Amino acid sequence: MKIVKISSMTCMSCIIMNNVMNRIKDNYNIEIENVDYDFDDISKYNVGKILPVIIFYNNDKEIKRLEGEHPYSEIERIIKDEEV
Repeated sequence: MKIVKISSMTCMSCIIMNNVMNRIKDNYNIEIENVDYDFDDISKYNVGKILPVIIFYNNDKEIKRLEGEHPYSEIERIIKDEEV
């Protein structure tokens, strides 16, 4: 599994989600790619106006997408569901 997190340094929800994603990174062996909304090319991700966007991939196929703030437990549940 791979996670792409699209965020901005000026977005408060993105800053809050950094802590959640750091916990995920510490507890799971998952690649997390950070993409900057303001400086990186995000056109291939089809991102709207709500940040952050967290995209879950399994074998390079998008399996789930979250927008905005979400609790650690929700992200953990998505990871565990895909491990089965």
